[in-house]
Amino acid sequence: MKTTDLKQRTAYATALIAFVIGWGLTIWGFIVPPKGEISPSVLTALGEAMVYAASVFGVTLYFNHRLAQLDVRTRRYLRDREQAKENADEAALEEE
Repeated sequence: MKTTDLKQRTAYATALIAFVIGWGLTIWGFIVPPKGEISPSVLTALGEAMVYAASVFGVTLYFNHRLAQLDVRTRRYLRDREQAKENADEAALEEE
């Protein structure tokens, strides 16, 4: 297993745990007395959990997308360079 895989799995796991705990606290806030009233601290915890989860998933998606774009551009550049070199070699052979 690569280190990046472990880091990514850890990030996803902590984001999922934060998401579940945030919603669990919210549901718990409805159940405990006074019923139906949620403490502002519970809402704050839910907000922080949601922001953390969204940032982990959002940043990962953003960087994966940008990395894929870089890969496509690099492959296209290398292919074009190789074709240009082949064309130059063919032109040199025809001149001889």
